[in-house]
Amino acid sequence: MEPTMLPPVEVVELENGFRALLVERGPLPVVASLLWYRVGARDERTGETGVSHFLEHMMFKGTTRFPKGQIDLLTSKMGGSNNAFTDNDSTAYYFAMAADRWETALEIEASRMRECLLDPHEFAAEKNVVLEELAMGEDDPWRPLYQATESLMFQVHPYHHPVIGYRQDLERLSAQQMRDYYQRHYGPNRAFLVVVGAIDRARAAARIRELFGPLPKAEPRGEPLAEPAPSGERRAELRTPHSVVRLCIGFPTCRMGERDDYALDVLSHHLGNSKNSRLYRRLVLRDELVTDVSVLNETRQEPGSLFVLCELRDGAEPARVERAVREEIAALIDEGVGKKDLERIRTQIRASFLFQDEAVLDLAMKLARFEAGTPGGYRTLETVLPTYDSLTGKELRAVAAKYFDFHRAAVVWALPGRPEPAAKPPRVAKAAPARPPARGHQTKPDTKAPAKAAERAKRQGKHRAKGRASSPAKGKRA
Repeated sequence: MEPTMLPPVEVVELENGFRALLVERGPLPVVASLLWYRVGARDERTGETGVSHFLEHMMFKGTTRFPKGQIDLLTSKMGGSNNAFTDNDSTAYYFAMAADRWETALEIEASRMRECLLDPHEFAAEKNVVLEELAMGEDDPWRPLYQATESLMFQVHPYHHPVIGYRQDLERLSAQQMRDYYQRHYGPNRAFLVVVGAIDRARAAARIRELFGPLPKAEPRGEPLAEPAPSGERRAELRTPHSVVRLCIGFPTCRMGERDDYALDVLSHHLGNSKNSRLYRRLVLRDELVTDVSVLNETRQEPGSLFVLCELRDGAEPARVERAVREEIAALIDEGVGKKDLERIRTQIRASFLFQDEAVLDLAMKLARFEAGTPGGYRTLETVLPTYDSLTGKELRAVAAKYFDFHRAAVVWALPGRPEPAAKPPRVAKAAPARPPARGHQTKPDTKAPAKAAERAKRQGKHRAKGRASSPAKGKRA
């Protein structure tokens, strides 16, 4: 089959390792710029978990050229928007601007790449915001369940710890520790830029060379500890203050962009991502054991995971639910995906994939995800849809058998009934004033589907959610 057409991309490469992807696109006079750092939670050392996300907050608190408040003020005055997110592998900052003023975003990014102030007073104030964000996430019923499952799956690799970090690490973190982390990791050789919209590519390339060319390099990225193969099924049980029983099953999988990744997308759709899926028909419609069920294929730059998530009906027996899930997975391995179901799933994936080309920011995010996450970079996009189309029923059965192995799985139940905490002595000092919520935090409860709730729980601390933020979902996910 013919490869998927890519928009014309001009690649600008500088001697210090910086790289930019420029896409000139009209007719609307808007530009999206996205600066992507190959720095994330996987780069954190013992005792500094959460520093990547915390640093993301501090990158908006002033540079030598743009004092505190100026980045957001300039963006607002020019009628644009900005935001950022941190995940396991990356941290990204993005702007959407009118075409006649977007170069201000380049000036801001060049300044804060190596000249972020990291003022100790601002650091102390923002630490309270981050800790409050962590506390808000702890109220989400899916977050502790997802993190417990991920921690069981990754016991050596740094994916073991949450992106937002551990409270003890954040409380102990100093401004100097953050500065050391910033100087080690933030530099042109650890970043790339994507610009999409109504630009003059020659002018943009010249401006990029002028602003980013003189910047000194950061340290090269190190290799994390490899996760050894699991030697058996791992199980855990959580007691929570919530009244609903929930289940999360995690299977270790592959890296983003590998052929198996595409097969797992199809299998996750067929297993649990629609009302036509196996688990929905069995658990929701036929047996009436759960209110909803979803499957999430979460591949990354290191080996990923696939999660099965269930929210049980009141009175449903957990053992019966787990047995039904195991039976449907065994049936999937044995029977595979039927031709009609495979065509329907391909159509859904194709529509979602192509829809992400509509807005300039979505296209920039899509290009960046593949540039950062796959060995072939953004050019991998040319082969995405042909790869889905080439998957056969036999291959899908083989991939299901390879990864849906409960001897390699982590199974975690969240059950109502958190034990009462031990009595604490009365406090003598006055209580501190209530801390303000995270600036612009817009996350709201989402009970429509476990996968959506799990996505939100997983991303607690990954967004500087200010206004209406775009999702950093992978470009090819349906």
